[in-house]
Amino acid sequence: MAAMTPDTLSLGAELTIVKAAALRETLLARLATAPRELRLDLGEVSEFDSAGVQLLLAARRSLAEAGGRLVVGAASATVRQGLEVFGLTGLLDAPAAKEPA
Repeated sequence: MAAMTPDTLSLGAELTIVKAAALRETLLARLATAPRELRLDLGEVSEFDSAGVQLLLAARRSLAEAGGRLVVGAASATVRQGLEVFGLTGLLDAPAAKEPA
């Protein structure tokens, strides 16, 4: 979990209930210092469940309350499929990431 630029954050390969607490703390820390727009790079995510969806929604809500916006700037096929299931493709801001051959 490393910051990539001042306004883009990568959350690693797993957005699941197993990682939810640690990811929540990472997001809360970043939201406290986030600019008006926080971009998430989820291009490496290979495991994604409803806990990951909840984290994204909570981050989006927190930023919106502060007048900011959350954008998923890159998303793996796994994330895209998960967001489609929940009707949340509006979080996506980039074309589909290429999957390894």
